[in-house]
Amino acid sequence: MLINYLNKFKLLYVITIAMMSNITFAIDLQPGEIKAPAGSFNAAQMSYVYVEKGDKYTHGSKTSSTSNINQNAFLLRLSHAFEINQIPAIVYAASTINHLENRDVPNAPNTNSNGIGDTTLVFALWPYVDRAKEEYLGLATYLTLPTGEYDKNSAVNIGSNVYQTAFQAGYQRKLVNNVNWMSALDVVLAGDNNQFLGNKKLEKDPLYNFQTGLQYVFNPTYSASVGYFYTVGGESTLDGADRGDINKIHRYQLTGQGIYNFGRLMLQYGSEFANENSYIEDHRLIARYAFKF
Repeated sequence: MLINYLNKFKLLYVITIAMMSNITFAIDLQPGEIKAPAGSFNAAQMSYVYVEKGDKYTHGSKTSSTSNINQNAFLLRLSHAFEINQIPAIVYAASTINHLENRDVPNAPNTNSNGIGDTTLVFALWPYVDRAKEEYLGLATYLTLPTGEYDKNSAVNIGSNVYQTAFQAGYQRKLVNNVNWMSALDVVLAGDNNQFLGNKKLEKDPLYNFQTGLQYVFNPTYSASVGYFYTVGGESTLDGADRGDINKIHRYQLTGQGIYNFGRLMLQYGSEFANENSYIEDHRLIARYAFKF
């Protein structure tokens, strides 16, 4: 049994190392993800994400820009769950392959970008677990490495060209029969980009995110969820000049989930209510498949 476990872990390690240069992450938590894992196992999650952005807003006001940005991404996440002194824990790495289409000027040809995203490694643990009450508190730390495709002469890139760290705390509990509530807070800290639009220095303030949601469990197989997300901060300076581009984003996401003997299937749709200083996200479609191995 020990040899089989070591062989499985070795396979996970090899695959993870092979994918590290392709990894990016989204800080969003999925429905039920704050629930602590039980025991030791390996898991994989594959996702397809389509994002469509439309009108541009500056200081909360819609501009005359007719630009749009569309993105298609395939994401692979590999996880290993285990225990540290009987405390549930998990490590994972996630990778994306992206196609980004940007149209900045009316009647101008599309500017396309293809490539891999940044590398992200995550470690999470659950210091408080009450499985009888279905109540959980989880903590996570993220490290993102600038391994994604980046062109210093382009304003839109798949890679960020900066190191980032994030710290997150999440809480979940059952409210009444079949209804779970979750909430999470996180902060993202980014390093300086010294090659923005050539050799300019781009600095960003900390970015704060809050999310909360309700999950209704119809039966052991099917559930539905609704989530709300608020992002604030991340204002940038360029060569020491304040750009006045603070993020203030309100958005929602709907999720339908099925858990089967061959794995978990998830379909999601969301969009933004408001975006203070960027292109507003009109549509976000996600299909996910996760399984243990």
